[in-house]
Amino acid sequence: MSADEAVDKARRSMAISLYNQAWDILDSDDRSPEALNELIDCAHASRHLWRGVGGIEQAAIGEWLVSRAYATAGMGAEAVRHAALALQLAESSADLADWLLPSALEGMTRAELIANGREAANAWHAQALITLESIADPEDRALIQAQLYELGL
Repeated sequence: MSADEAVDKARRSMAISLYNQAWDILDSDDRSPEALNELIDCAHASRHLWRGVGGIEQAAIGEWLVSRAYATAGMGAEAVRHAALALQLAESSADLADWLLPSALEGMTRAELIANGREAANAWHAQALITLESIADPEDRALIQAQLYELGL
C-alpha cells in the first residue's frame, strides 16, 4: 500500500468514526451546549474528511448529517443551508443509491421545520413521502419513513 493509499484509508476510517460519534450524540438524550457543539464538530469533521476521499454520495450524506446536527441544535438557517447542499448533490446523478434523494428531502423537511415552521416544511414532507416509493429495500424505506414520521407533520 502506498503512502497516499494509507492516508486515504486513515481518512475514511476517521470519517466513519466521526459520523458514528455524531449518531451516538443524536441517539442520546444529552442536548447540553457541549454535546450540541460536539455534534456539530463531528458532523463537520466527518464531512471534511469525506470531501477528500469520497464521492458525490458521501458528500450528500455528509451535508445531510451537518444539516441534522444544526437542526438538532435549533440553528435553522444553517440546517437549511446544508440540507439544500445535500439535496443538490442527491439530485445531481441518477447513479446514486435509491434512498439518497428521499433522505435529502427528509433533511430539507426537518431543516425547514426548525427554520421556518410547519407550513414551510409541509411541501418538502409531501415530496419526501412521494419519493419513498422509489426505495427498493423495505428496511431503507422504513428508516426514512420513521424519520419523517418523528417530525409530526
